[in-house]
Amino acid sequence: MYNNVMKLYKLSFPTTSKAAPIFGDVLAEVVLAVSWYEVDEDTDHWIFECTLNNETSHQNLRELITETAQSHHLPVPEIEVCDLPDTDWLEQTWKNFPARQIGKFFIYGSHSKTDIPVDLIGLEINAATAFGSGEHETTTACIEALTKMHAQGWQTRHPLDMGCGSGILAMVIAKLWQLPVLAVDNDPESVRVTQANAQINNCADTITALCNEGFDGNAVKSKGPFDLIVANILAAPLCDMAPDMAQSITPKGRVVLSGLLVRQLNEVRQAYEKVGFTLIDQHIIGDWAALVFEQ
Repeated sequence: MYNNVMKLYKLSFPTTSKAAPIFGDVLAEVVLAVSWYEVDEDTDHWIFECTLNNETSHQNLRELITETAQSHHLPVPEIEVCDLPDTDWLEQTWKNFPARQIGKFFIYGSHSKTDIPVDLIGLEINAATAFGSGEHETTTACIEALTKMHAQGWQTRHPLDMGCGSGILAMVIAKLWQLPVLAVDNDPESVRVTQANAQINNCADTITALCNEGFDGNAVKSKGPFDLIVANILAAPLCDMAPDMAQSITPKGRVVLSGLLVRQLNEVRQAYEKVGFTLIDQHIIGDWAALVFEQ
């Protein structure tokens, strides 16, 4: 019988906000998953974690981390490795991803036996290798913002999902407004997952998913300007993108931004107001926020 239980380990070490992505780029290719989170904003203390199985040499990872630190003139971190409890990860994923209603949408995984309520729009999204299965507050806030805009009668004719992840926001737009959506991401795996999810949800004819680095490259430049841009990324890249957003949006066009913490709200707001946007709405869920700007 197939067994979903596998032996996993967690490797972790202290780092900083600037160093974490450097380690992430290197280790993402050789482990199952990487993540990092902030411990203390005042001291820029972050923790980097990666998950690995028993086929990955702990010693090789230690050497790789040391080489990466030295080549980037970073302190060599003190590394800890611990066992993760034996878990049926497939069953655990299903338990952690129950069907849920967000705005006008009923989002569920393929494991769900629940019928779709007649007054809601069903979206089948499975936890996968690309971000955006609906369970995170940032995705929820974006869907609520888009649902509210649609309910208020606001119209879009040429939308863009920037950093599409699983493609969930592109599908929300396509389902609400019944029109084609361009979805781009700099990760080929996200593009693949978006295309697969579009097929599952009968959006293959309305969603074009392409690999593109932000606003650079013909995938976005040749198809703009857009009257709606959604971007569920992170605060820092969102701020960096503000000038490109302003150049790529039509007059009276809107951008929906998320992936930012409430304490980062003013920073993002200032970056977008500086290039001519006006904040018209915000959706806050816990520590996370989604902002709606109009040009």
